[in-house]
Amino acid sequence: MKRNFLLFLLSFIFMLHACQDKEEIIILEQDLVSQYELDKAIIQVNTTNVATGFETVFTSMITDSVERAHFSQAFVNPVRFFEDQSGYFFLESFDAWVIAHPTRPEIIGTWRWNAQDIHGKYFVRDIVNTVKYIGYGFVEYYYENYETGQTERKLTFAKALPSGEAFIAAGMYGDPPAYYYEPNEANTEIVIQTTNTFAEGIGGVFENYYTDSLTRVEFCRKMIDHVRFFDNQSGYFFMYDFDCVNVAHGTQKDLQGKDLYDYQDSRGNYVIRGLVEIAKNEGEGFYEYWWNNPVTGQEEPKIAWVKKVPGIDYFIGSGIYLQ
Repeated sequence: MKRNFLLFLLSFIFMLHACQDKEEIIILEQDLVSQYELDKAIIQVNTTNVATGFETVFTSMITDSVERAHFSQAFVNPVRFFEDQSGYFFLESFDAWVIAHPTRPEIIGTWRWNAQDIHGKYFVRDIVNTVKYIGYGFVEYYYENYETGQTERKLTFAKALPSGEAFIAAGMYGDPPAYYYEPNEANTEIVIQTTNTFAEGIGGVFENYYTDSLTRVEFCRKMIDHVRFFDNQSGYFFMYDFDCVNVAHGTQKDLQGKDLYDYQDSRGNYVIRGLVEIAKNEGEGFYEYWWNNPVTGQEEPKIAWVKKVPGIDYFIGSGIYLQ
């Protein structure tokens, strides 16, 4: 998953830490994240974020179980993550009925309580029991990787959706390569994967479920409203249209509906214009600026990843604070 952005990010971090002594830099080098740890964090953060959004939508906009299933399928169908596109979401009820599945539509509506992997493990029972009695967790089993067509070891993270007596889950296959990331680079990869997930999923909902513009705006605000990630809860989402009007914001509700075309940060960057240009011209990418960190209450340097929502002139973004 190594990206060209690594060189830029490391040079930026080096400038931030230029005045630190040698011992502090050594500590930074020791705090590396393995590919396995990163992939595991991606499925956990990504699944938790989507579960949080779904639970908010289910409790405030969609209460009918059939409609929830249609909504869920619309969201998960286009979503793929990881560079090999092997990451996807599926939903099942606490009674082991399949609610939504993007790669095996033939099992939707089937009962999987007795499903076993090649070693005889009742993996669906394990997932159900994990989410019913703990709320979330990891379960390992063997399952066919639809990208390779091979049965591989799979580590799945599942999160309960209490309002629907169901769970949403995603997993990773096999053993990743022995590659290590600097912490900020690892967090940036998490931001990329979960932002892309929300962009693709929201695009699917717009195309196949919500077509009215006002309802779409309401849905966006509900979907990202309670999403927070990273250990310090500094991760959140924001959405704008291509006219620089804020559609939804995870932490600053006062910005919703406002035109921020002329907004500048303390360094003179026209922040929203810059974000729009990337989403409009490139479809996705990074932008660096200064923004208020909701955790510290201070304006800090931020690197954001933005992704155009398919089928509409909206983009969604998130980022990491580097201070």
